[in-house]
Amino acid sequence: MLAGTALQLHATVAGDGRLHATVRNLRPAAARLLVGRRVDEAVALAPRLFALCGCAQGAAARLACRAAAGEAAALDEGDERRLAAEAAHEHLWRLLLDWPVLFGAPPQRQRYADLHRRLSTVPDATSAGALGEELQRLATDELLGGTLPRLQDAASEDAVQANLDAAGTGFARVLAQTIALGTATDGAATPVLPQRSAAAWTTALGGLPDPHFCSAPTEGSNAAETGPLARHAHLPVVALLLARHRRIAARLLAKVIDVADCGARLAGAPGTPLADAIAPAPGLGLACVDTARGTLLHGVRVEAGRIADYRICAPTDWHFHPGGAFVGEVKGRHAADEAGTRLRLHALALSLDPCVAFELSVEDSVHA
Repeated sequence: MLAGTALQLHATVAGDGRLHATVRNLRPAAARLLVGRRVDEAVALAPRLFALCGCAQGAAARLACRAAAGEAAALDEGDERRLAAEAAHEHLWRLLLDWPVLFGAPPQRQRYADLHRRLSTVPDATSAGALGEELQRLATDELLGGTLPRLQDAASEDAVQANLDAAGTGFARVLAQTIALGTATDGAATPVLPQRSAAAWTTALGGLPDPHFCSAPTEGSNAAETGPLARHAHLPVVALLLARHRRIAARLLAKVIDVADCGARLAGAPGTPLADAIAPAPGLGLACVDTARGTLLHGVRVEAGRIADYRICAPTDWHFHPGGAFVGEVKGRHAADEAGTRLRLHALALSLDPCVAFELSVEDSVHA
């Protein structure tokens, strides 16, 4: 295992052939780098501290600091467009590049490069609208061969499989292969995190999130899952896959639905704001941003125009909690052959979409 990798995932095969997993989340504590800086300096620096989701991180910092200053903390239409474009980009990076490669198919590098360029700069509502319509077609037609409406009405796993076979696209074959990976363990599934406003988060947390929460967040006393699965678990086809314990496939399909939703936002469809903030008390600000990977929280305490304390809780902290979705879906599962075990573990990690590089290791307990 690489010592410098930010997220270290380790699975052990016990003597009875069952798997157990541990997680070491060594993601740098970027929030510390903002403490002591002037507010304007911290807001400018925040998006540059993160390799991914810089727009969302910047929006969260900006809104949290505005709320702490007692200012109106809301995004304009341009900010909302940029957040939707960034979320679509984050999903397409995985859907067009990483998922095909994992299952031995060629990545769609040219298609991704074109979309990356265009999603990185969305200058106005007109260009955003055209791009949004293209994203909706990509999700429904390019990825799923026009079968998304029928998939959403599928009443059985056999119907899901039949629609994927009929789609005839490379991505539909990838999605079918995630179903073929088998089910998650039969134990209690990690619950999904409810969608909340910043005000509701303040009530749930009793103010700003504390450092322990930020490193190992819980919903009540339980780990939880945020992101595409949480957003779309209510849809019949996603609920069907979840009921059949096909959680990797459910997440992957939810990401495609997310791309279509991002496209609809860019095309001007109404939707709940992707970000908001509140001041729990004078000098305090809490911002909540709905990102591709899930709920992002930024909490700040400002004193004399400088950052006195800063807290960040990201989706990766939820998904790779010591008792979270990754660990829970590995625990107690019977190991297949080494290649099959590694493939399923890699697909599980990729379905939870960490925002940092990860390293996966698997070993027998006798060698652990």
